[in-house]
Amino acid sequence: MLPDVAVDTTHTLELGGTRLELHYVGRNHSDNSLVMLLPKERLLFTVDFIPIETVQFRDLPDGYLPDWFESLDRVLALEWDRMIPGHPYAGGRLGTKEDVRALKQYMTELSEAVRTAALQGKCFDDAMKEVKLPKYEKWGNYERFLPMNVQRFCEYWGRGY
Repeated sequence: MLPDVAVDTTHTLELGGTRLELHYVGRNHSDNSLVMLLPKERLLFTVDFIPIETVQFRDLPDGYLPDWFESLDRVLALEWDRMIPGHPYAGGRLGTKEDVRALKQYMTELSEAVRTAALQGKCFDDAMKEVKLPKYEKWGNYERFLPMNVQRFCEYWGRGY
């Protein structure tokens, strides 16, 4: 079935007296992610691109860098207090703006570490083994997915995509 409504920036729905806003926050995990905001409840629902206290999934499949950072900034600019992520981590709790800021900081530090490795000619294998971010080692999937996160940033800094 083809969609009958396109969301370029925002679209508002009224459902049983409840206002639901759909926001396109830019490219991140995909080029078509929307977030849903219940403004009265100050509750935001995101899918896949903002894990809580967890490194990004594998090699950020279908990810758009550096657009992802801009997308996080757009999420932070919305008026909300609690966030329901697509994959509840951090004990299944709701997320906060501080969680989004922490994820952006992780991605920024990762990007800079990989950029340095790329400039030293270490992408891919050496960087995937050597880049460590101990500040985040208690985050979910750190050991499992950090090397793949490094791989994705190597693709960006080493090959431009």
